[in-house]
Amino acid sequence: MLVHHEECCPHLFWQKLCVNPEIFDDILDDISDHPIFQNQSNNPQLPVSVQLAIFLNQAGHYGNAITLEDVAQWAGVSVGSVVNCTNHVMTAVLDAHDQFVCFP
Repeated sequence: MLVHHEECCPHLFWQKLCVNPEIFDDILDDISDHPIFQNQSNNPQLPVSVQLAIFLNQAGHYGNAITLEDVAQWAGVSVGSVVNCTNHVMTAVLDAHDQFVCFP
C-alpha cells in the first residue's frame, strides 16, 4: 500500500505519514543500514520501510487522534510490533541526529 500511495496518491501518503514520499525515501536511505535493523533471530524484523511508516504514522499524530491500537490495525501488526518499530526507528534517527539536524 505504501508504494501505491507513494506513486499514485501522494496526498494520501502525506496524510498518513506527514512527510512527502521524497522525504520518506531520503530518511529511509539514511537509516536503513543502521545495526538496529539487523537481526540474527529466526523471526525476521519487518522491512525498514514498514517500520519507518509505522513510526511516522504514530509520531505525526498526537493526543486522542491516534492510539497504538489504531496504528497496529492500520499496519496489520500487533501493538508490541508498533512499540518495537518506534524504538528501532528512534534509535536510528537519534544516532543520525547530526546528519538530520544542521544549522546553515
